[in-house]
Amino acid sequence: MSPENNKIRLIFFPGKDQESRKKILHIIKKLIPEDLINIHTNLESLLSDLRKPDDSQRIILIISKTQKDLSNILLLKELLNDQHLIMILPDTTEETMSQAYKLYPRYISHIQKEFKDVKNVLGKMINKLQTK
Repeated sequence: MSPENNKIRLIFFPGKDQESRKKILHIIKKLIPEDLINIHTNLESLLSDLRKPDDSQRIILIISKTQKDLSNILLLKELLNDQHLIMILPDTTEETMSQAYKLYPRYISHIQKEFKDVKNVLGKMINKLQTK
């Protein structure tokens, strides 16, 4: 199946983290066309996008810079279930990881990295969804 017939859309929630947003966008624009990337800087717009019905395959990339951010994201748990979710967390403490696992992400990274791992995982997800 061609990518046109199996459209993939990336929902990107960097929150207010401008530095990480720029780094990640530089990476993901090489993997997916910019017009298929929806960027949200607040939970309300993310929530609205997650509720929108569409026929595309969705990959959701969330940056949680603080524990408070992660707690707020957990409020969207029902909408994030069974999604292709990649999370970038503030740290790898037991508490943070335990909270993140409640969302059943496909991949977890942390904010201190250069995001090469995220690029690799995202690329594999895109390839797999395009061949479905």
